[in-house]
Amino acid sequence: MRLCKNIEIEKGPDGFVLGGDILEPSEEYDVLAPLSDEAVFLINNLHNKEFDEDTLAQMLCEEFGMDYAMAIDEALLLMNYWQDIGIIEW
Repeated sequence: MRLCKNIEIEKGPDGFVLGGDILEPSEEYDVLAPLSDEAVFLINNLHNKEFDEDTLAQMLCEEFGMDYAMAIDEALLLMNYWQDIGIIEW
């Protein structure tokens, strides 16, 4: 899988949020939650590369010094969220 094109990370008053023309307005996502430092790092470094949960976990371990078990849990949470909001292509 890979991230959709045209995803942007925008600086908001409460931190970084997803933006770009890929995101469609919906009632469910009227209020965008700030992105974690981990999510910002991954989105900025994935670009159009293929990835899976192991790829994300390894990136988190290298950048943030996370334990692999914690990193894989974080990676799966992020991937599920990204799928829910429609920013992953298969």
